[in-house]
Amino acid sequence: MGRLVEGKWRTDSIITSDKKGSYDRIPRSFRDSVSKAGPFTPESGRYHLYVSYACPWAHRTLIYRELKGLQDHISVNVVHPDMMDQGWTFETNFPETTGDDLYQKNHLSEIYLKAKPDVSTSVTVPVLWDKKHQTI
Repeated sequence: MGRLVEGKWRTDSIITSDKKGSYDRIPRSFRDSVSKAGPFTPESGRYHLYVSYACPWAHRTLIYRELKGLQDHISVNVVHPDMMDQGWTFETNFPETTGDDLYQKNHLSEIYLKAKPDVSTSVTVPVLWDKKHQTI
């Protein structure tokens, strides 16, 4: 699994540990939330969800979307379940994968770069994309 470093894809090891040997998680670059008080307000059709059926965290967002009846308000794309050398892909050669309906990108990392061209982060799912501000 690779990562983005200053906007460039790298495939060297991303697993790091502290002096005691504990896993040291790289801080995430996008940590906002949807709220009435913030810049990311709840609006129908504003958000797009990128998920992988291979990821339990992403699967939870699909369950929540279904339980809350948000299917008509938040659109979804499903990446290929196999993470390749370039990370999550929008290949459609697997059942129920969808490609990228918004921008026709090939890799999820390109969505991260669209949000912030010089980003340094792991490329993970789920991703909640804000169509209005063009960011994660």
